[in-house]
Amino acid sequence: MSSDDPFSLLLDDSDNFLPRVEEILKAIFAHFDQDKDNLWNTEELQAFAEATNGGPFDQSSLDEIIESFDVDKENRLTFRGFYEMYHIQTLSDPEETLNDFKKHGYDNKLELVTSRTQDETPKAVSEE
Repeated sequence: MSSDDPFSLLLDDSDNFLPRVEEILKAIFAHFDQDKDNLWNTEELQAFAEATNGGPFDQSSLDEIIESFDVDKENRLTFRGFYEMYHIQTLSDPEETLNDFKKHGYDNKLELVTSRTQDETPKAVSEE
């Protein structure tokens, strides 16, 4: 497979996320988990939606997320649910996942290049 193939950047031959993708998902989830309880409440989910999609999820999308993915008894999205959400999206539209990652500061090689939604500033590229 070519390195330009979105599937090969994101998924292995068994359609599992590659380790780098899991790292990115964990970083994005942690960034929006403002209260650091390892769950996303509605406000945290909507902050993610605005940063990723340019606007909040509508109520039907929120309901679909709650019904389709792993949530706790208070309907807060777990990391597993977030992972499931991205896994389904990636299997059907890997380019959309790459576009989402770009909105969170990652390039086509899945390297962090901007700190737009990150707490820490990436290290500058040295010119040696």
